[in-house]
Formats: sequence, C-alpha cells, structure tokens
Amino acid sequence: MTEKIFEIVNFCLAKIEKEKNWLPFLDLVCNTTAHAGQLEFLEKSVKRENGLHPGNGFGKTKILAVKHLYFILKHFLDGIRYKTLNIAITSEQSELVQDAIEQTIKNAPLLRGWLIDKNSITKFPSPKIKYTNGAVSEFKTTKRKGESVEGKEYGYISADEIALELYLEWIRDKILLPRLRAWKDSQIDYSATPKGLNAYYRVITDVKRKGGYVRGGSSYENPYIDHTLLDYQKSTWSKAKVDQIILGLFIDTATMMFASRVEKLFDNNLSFEEVEKGHKYIEGWDLARGRKGSQSDQTVGMRIDLTLKPHQLCKYWAFQMPWTEKERENIKKTLGAKAPQTSIEREIRQAQYASGADVLVDSTGVGDTLWGIVMDIAKPVDFRGHKDEILDHLQAVIDAGLLKSPYLAALADEMTTYQRDDKLLDTDYLMALAIACQKIQVREMPAFGTRCG
Repeated sequence: MTEKIFEIVNFCLAKIEKEKNWLPFLDLVCNTTAHAGQLEFLEKSVKRENGLHPGNGFGKTKILAVKHLYFILKHFLDGIRYKTLNIAITSEQSELVQDAIEQTIKNAPLLRGWLIDKNSITKFPSPKIKYTNGAVSEFKTTKRKGESVEGKEYGYISADEIALELYLEWIRDKILLPRLRAWKDSQIDYSATPKGLNAYYRVITDVKRKGGYVRGGSSYENPYIDHTLLDYQKSTWSKAKVDQIILGLFIDTATMMFASRVEKLFDNNLSFEEVEKGHKYIEGWDLARGRKGSQSDQTVGMRIDLTLKPHQLCKYWAFQMPWTEKERENIKKTLGAKAPQTSIEREIRQAQYASGADVLVDSTGVGDTLWGIVMDIAKPVDFRGHKDEILDHLQAVIDAGLLKSPYLAALADEMTTYQRDDKLLDTDYLMALAIACQKIQVREMPAFGTRCG
C-alpha cells in the first residue's frame, strides 16, 4: 500500500468510525455506489449481530462484499491473524460473495493491483481470498452443522441466504458466535430473503430483541434492477409469494401444504451424485408449457436413487429447449449455430440410458404428445382429475421419511409458497418430484394418475 493510498483508506475508515458515513469508502475505496436501503444497512449495522431480510434483487451480496473489504482494510495491520468468513447452505451460494469481493477489487482503481494478486483467489478445494498482507476471507457451508469453521477466529462473519438452514439456531449459538472472540469490533450479519416463520425468523427476531439492527426491504428499493419485471412478477404471482420474495416480509406458511415438510425433506449433508452401478433409479419429468413471458417455466427432471434407504434425490435437470429432436432440427434450419444443441426428448433419453431408470413423464394435455414420442422408455402421469391425489402422495412419501434430498434452493422456494390453487405459482421442481415419487409406495398405497399397469 502506497502512502497516498494509505491516507485515503484511513480517511474513509475514519469517516465510518466517527460519522457512520460510508459514502467516501464506497466512492473512493470501492469505486461503487449504494442505494438508500443498502446505505442505511451499512450505517446502522454496527451491533455484534445484525440482520438483513429484503426481497430478491435488493443487493444483499454486494453489501456483504463491501463489509468484508471494510473489515479487512480496517484490520490490515493485523496481517495473517485476521480472517473473515462468509457461510451459506451451499458452496455455490457462499462463493457468490467471494465473486462479489473479487469483482469489487478489480473495479476499484484504489484497490486493484495491490490488495490481491493473481494467486489470491482459490476455488478448490477450499474457496478463499488471500490478501497481500496475509489476511484471508473464507467461504464455507453449513454442512454438518458448520463443523468446518469450528476452532477458528474471525473478525467478521456474513451468513448469506441462510433462511432454510434447519439448524441455524444451534449453529448460531455453538459455532458462529464463539468464533467472534478475538476482536472487540467483530460482527456477524445474517442475510436472506424470508422463507416463512422458521429458524431464520426466530434468529432474526432474537437478534432484534437483543438490540441488533434488523432491516427488511422491498426489491423496488434497488433502482438498478428492472422494475417492469417486478411489476410483471407481481401481476402473475400470489400475494404470499409477492410478500415474501419481492417485499421481503416474513409470512405465515401454515396454510402452505409443503412448507412444513422442507425440514423433513432436505438434508444439507447430502450431495447430488452421478449414477452408481447396480443401483435402481426413478426419473420424473415435468414439462414446460411455454407460458409466454415466463422466465421460470422450465422442463425439470428429477432422478431418485431407490437403492438408498431412505431413497435420495440424486440429480436434477432444469432447462428451456425444444421438446423434440425434429423441432430442434427445424429451428436449426432458421437459426443455424444459434439453435439449441439438444432437446427435451434427447435429454430424457440420455438420462435414462445412463441410469436404466424407470421413467415417468407428465402427459397432461399437450404433454401427451411428448410422452407418445418417448413411450418406448417412459410411462405417463396425467394430472387431470388426479392432481390432489398426486400431491397428497408426495406429502405421504416425505412424511414417512422415505425420501431425502440435498438442499435445492429452487425446490425449497416452491415448497415454502405452494398452495393447491397454484395458478400464480412456480411449480416446475415440485411437480417433477411429485411425478417421480409416483413410483414410491407408502404402506402399499397405490400411486395415482398413471396410465401404466
């Protein structure tokens, strides 16, 4: 760090310490801006524990990256002793903050070229950023109740997208808070879009009760995202989904038929796996209906390993592409190299070829056409007149403890907001799982909605 850079950084840090003024640090050090809601959180999140629970698109990840850099620079003279931590349910989610820190440094002339070097960023096997003074930011998961961070000391911890961590209260008390003992100004920020009145809600409520700063916030507070898309989502989503995902409110999910089953289905210690020789599999496919303007209407496939006890969701697919190879070939004549390289038909066949699975395909309405094309390897599941029974069967499979799954954010999101009147809900992942589970028997209960023997 040159003397001039040192002076600027210290000036900006002093502004924060004495005046809670983050604007110079954002502008001069990070070369970025913050909207009013982000700035308010930075200014007021000065307690040992703080909470941020806004809607999607608020800009949580960016603000956490800024706070990591603030603490690293504030304690720069502590050198190798100083560490910060971002922890999330999955490694992919945890590494989003790593990417945001790296990008902030690269975009900031005052930081670029000296704070990190070409060997600073590690992704595998242990994601981290090692700064030129020896300090480190680590990026971990809460798997096995956060055991990977036991025994360490951190000056700052961000717990990002942690709303569906089943053991959050235990991890908070036994793992995270004890890690903050080394520095008097150490902090932890919990950040996630709400997912009902669960462990995250209880932690946030307790943080607020103990004097920590807690803030929600609407996605609309971020002026840098497309508000017309938010308007569209509001017009096509249920009120409960809008309240939770756009407005960042904690909603009562007692009437949501799968919300209480999130904890029963997911095991954060599990991982998605490829085919293992000698194992028996089911694959279920929910087909996209091509809703115009819908970014979320996808074909989703689920593979379940029946050999494991309990059975395990071991792989999933999600994509938007032509239904058949013939359709893809016709598109290719028009688009050439820009045309999709595969089709739903091909993906279903390739998956079944790899696993030897029993395949079930949604044959409802127009889906009957695709089932007819893959009927040599698949059997149909028709929701018409059987939807309630199919969903009840999925509930029974989960309640009986017959199925477990690694954490899958999209599936968890759908489970927390699903209601039987699902006209304004995304259901692709949930329905694919329900289709696959038609082959799982619960105390000899018959599967519904199939036209197979």
